[in-house]
Amino acid sequence: MGLYPRNLNQFIALQGIPRGPKSKIYLVDPDNGSDSNPGTNFRWPLASIAAAEDLCVDNQNDCVVYLGGDTSDNLAAVLTWDKSYTHLVGWSAPVPVANRARIFQGAAVTAVSPSVNITGSGCIFKNVMFYQGVADAGNLLNVQVTGERNYFENVHFAAPGNAAHAINTGGALKLNGAGECFFKNCTIGLTAIALATGYSLLLVDGDAARNKFENCDFIMRAGATTVYFGETVDATAILDYLLFDSCRFINVSTTNAVGTAFLFVNPNADRQILMRKCTGFGLGAWDTTNTDVVLGDMGTPTAVDLSGVAIAMDG
Repeated sequence: MGLYPRNLNQFIALQGIPRGPKSKIYLVDPDNGSDSNPGTNFRWPLASIAAAEDLCVDNQNDCVVYLGGDTSDNLAAVLTWDKSYTHLVGWSAPVPVANRARIFQGAAVTAVSPSVNITGSGCIFKNVMFYQGVADAGNLLNVQVTGERNYFENVHFAAPGNAAHAINTGGALKLNGAGECFFKNCTIGLTAIALATGYSLLLVDGDAARNKFENCDFIMRAGATTVYFGETVDATAILDYLLFDSCRFINVSTTNAVGTAFLFVNPNADRQILMRKCTGFGLGAWDTTNTDVVLGDMGTPTAVDLSGVAIAMDG
């Protein structure tokens, strides 16, 4: 086979993407493609993710392969991923931060929120970056997930990229009714922009059920003490539990320590955030009283060191 697969089917097989008798594969190459191309081979790629998603068929296990490079895919409108069992795989160096299979909020995606809306279920997303960076206070959410049983691996939810939307009610990722989704080796947030009061990297709402983050990094630069790694929007935001396993919560600011990692709104006892083997950096507590988050194989923060030294942990 040589250094690279000879065709798209071989690449998809290497990625472990499911295929059925009617499944099709579309290649996106912003550097060399055109949305008037069929997108079914290396010679005639498409130019945009939106055009490829439009060609996919719901429940068919179609796949979009995004060839990374110097040029990003700048969205001309909100990207709604509404085809269930339809997959997106970036073909680039599999780095966890700022990988080169980049999907950018375009200049036209303003006064609307989110930039990317994932409503389909049973989808796989691997090795891509969703970046929000246009100066627009009307675009507060980077990516929203409402579909269920979606899998995200090595995906960077890169926001906020501009101070205009690094404000109250803004977020890099929102789980809005999403259930049983799995985030593995993902990065949520950016460190370039100082977050203003009320911003949360992760927002959870709408009975989001049994979602799991494993080996993920939540990264920020706090511009105030009242910014959050995660926020439950109301008392019924979580259904059953939200699980973080072996995750890092990193605030690189040397002037503002995050007061509490998670902001709860009237939490119910049967709706829990569960944490196992997680570490914090630049924060004072997992939650305001260290009672609403259930900790496993770890302790509560005992000190805040604003010099950039990691927080000491009990246990």
